[in-house]
Amino acid sequence: MEKICVCLICYKPNDIWIDFLSKFTKYDIYIIIDDNSKDYKEQYSKFINIHIIQLNDEECKKKGFVNINYMINKNITSWEKSIYYFSTINTEYNNIWFFEDDVFFYDEETLLHIDSKYDNSDLLSNSYLENVNGHKNNWHWGRININFSPPYYAAMVCCVRMSSNLLSKIRNYANENSTLFFLEALFPTICKKYNMIYDTPNEFKNIVYRKNYEDKDINENNLFHPVKDVTKHKYYREMLKKKVN
Repeated sequence: MEKICVCLICYKPNDIWIDFLSKFTKYDIYIIIDDNSKDYKEQYSKFINIHIIQLNDEECKKKGFVNINYMINKNITSWEKSIYYFSTINTEYNNIWFFEDDVFFYDEETLLHIDSKYDNSDLLSNSYLENVNGHKNNWHWGRININFSPPYYAAMVCCVRMSSNLLSKIRNYANENSTLFFLEALFPTICKKYNMIYDTPNEFKNIVYRKNYEDKDINENNLFHPVKDVTKHKYYREMLKKKVN
């Protein structure tokens, strides 16, 4: 049976997310934290199903896991740490769900339902764009250097599911080039470069750059981004629970 886990990517953990993920029973849960000013493992030790991961920046840098998230002017973030961790340190999972902490979804069943339909996919994301000739004149292409020939691809990747096969190819690129490149191009481009299975489920259609959601927009089946106010996550779950029941 395939092993799948959930990884929350954050700067610092949030109690609402911790409480939500602590109720999961079908997935192993990992929270990869960027902030190393304190050790969070003891703080959340009572949540026995949650693995708190904190990695040293230098460890990632030595292996080439840098520059995924250059737009925030930090060479190494919890994204680099997450990709490094699951491609190099912990490789036991066939698929990993990666979420930034401003992604909302109703519950564990939301993910299980998607998994049941796309068990062979190497990458799940919202729709992607193709840069056939490697042009540099729109989007962020002018600031992205990719060490192989086009075509290149781009997608919103604040919520994705990736296979161990895709992660291993990303690891190889990092090790060989001593760097990675912007994550919104990295994941889809590496996936397509190696002719892997890339699906864009309808449940991802609300993984977008910017949107102001109303209550009527939210449902128990889809994934939503951005929902930056985490108290809204709790509100939406309570709202949907009443509707579902």
